Amino acid sequence: MSLLALPLPAQPQDPLRDQESDRLTLTDGTQLQGMLLEESPRNLEFLEVVRPPGKPMFAVIHTISANQKKSLDKVSGEDRKQLEKLVDRLRNHTQIRAAAKDSLTLKRTKSAILETDQAWQYQGDRFVLISPLNEDMTRTFAVRVDQIFQAFEHWLPPKQKPNSPIQIVLFYSIDSYSAYLKKIGLTIDNPAVYVPHTNQVLIGSDLGAFQARLELAHARHEAILAQWSEREKKLPEDLNQLAKRLKDAGWQPDTIVTEVQTRREAWQRDFKKAQAQIQVTDRRNQTTLDSLINQATQHLCHESFHAYVENYLYPQGEYEVPIWLNEGLAQLFEHAQFENGTFRIDLPPKEILASLKERLERDNGMSLQRILQTKAGSFILFENLHEGRLDYDVAWGLAWYLVFQKQLFAPGSLDRYVHKRNLPAPTVEETFGESVSRVQAEWVAFIRQLPS
Repeated sequence: MSLLALPLPAQPQDPLRDQESDRLTLTDGTQLQGMLLEESPRNLEFLEVVRPPGKPMFAVIHTISANQKKSLDKVSGEDRKQLEKLVDRLRNHTQIRAAAKDSLTLKRTKSAILETDQAWQYQGDRFVLISPLNEDMTRTFAVRVDQIFQAFEHWLPPKQKPNSPIQIVLFYSIDSYSAYLKKIGLTIDNPAVYVPHTNQVLIGSDLGAFQARLELAHARHEAILAQWSEREKKLPEDLNQLAKRLKDAGWQPDTIVTEVQTRREAWQRDFKKAQAQIQVTDRRNQTTLDSLINQATQHLCHESFHAYVENYLYPQGEYEVPIWLNEGLAQLFEHAQFENGTFRIDLPPKEILASLKERLERDNGMSLQRILQTKAGSFILFENLHEGRLDYDVAWGLAWYLVFQKQLFAPGSLDRYVHKRNLPAPTVEETFGESVSRVQAEWVAFIRQLPS
């Protein structure tokens, strides 16, 4: 049997050719298709729908300054209902794009916590960021915190409004962070914490101390390169003087040329070696800095999620949130990916997934039953903060399963796993709508098929 191979039709350029959508045109000529989420005098949030040729469709949320908008055409009626359904289907596969760092407004402020009158402050819509780091680093974190809270709001829209914004405090060093925890009577080993009664997220890292060392190293490198530059300017004259001395000593002209050239090449090799050493050191320092930034960002994501749950979703005075749920979702956001300026949650972290699959080979999901029977309660209470008996990989895996298999982020879905304190706690069967053994079997099968 022979088959006639026909060329496939070209992929359409318009990702929404079968769906009417909002169209946003920017002053620089950029055109976005998707749905307007929110618009204010200051900026607007626009969800762009993207369908790469041969790949799954996804969405990107852009935060755009109002003065960048040239025109906006919105659909209505039945077209809008269909568009909303499409956007809802893409909810879990949405990327949050960062705003421009330079567009953020920082101001100097006095901070009693940081014991300085030279801290930076950034006022977000749902938080206040206080930082002792330099301006550029503070802007980096301000952009990321904005993305993180925008992600929270997109996947889990707020149910209530707190009396005051969440305060996020970055510390200069682990030592200064630890000293402050001791001052307020907290004895924990975590590098970050959410303190409910003060509504503060405290982030410890050595970013400030490392930055200070980086500045010293940079100054030394600049001084070394400046010395080489000065020597380079004098090199022609030094070599001319060498040639004269060799001539006076009776050297032959050809020999003098060879010697001068040898000296010039040796000097150039030494110069390049010095430059290479500095470049290697700079790259190593940048790698360390990036690692510290990523660690601090992960801790910030984790603790900010607990703060968001407390402030905007389920305050612990009224609700009980199961430990596995609070901690599992916090990890889902903690291990989200910052990729090409976007924040996304739909890529499973390799290390946790590998650890969980190894566990499943050992116990075939029995750890899931254990974690589901862990006493419900807010995980942000100090007496059980990050307690060791919780299986973190299992908590992450259960949250991942509920989000991407059971549509946990669909409107109203999360409520079934949380209960009010004045009501009896539901059983696992009542919560999940099926037996624990059935939940276990479906969960194990789902986790095992995830690509490593």
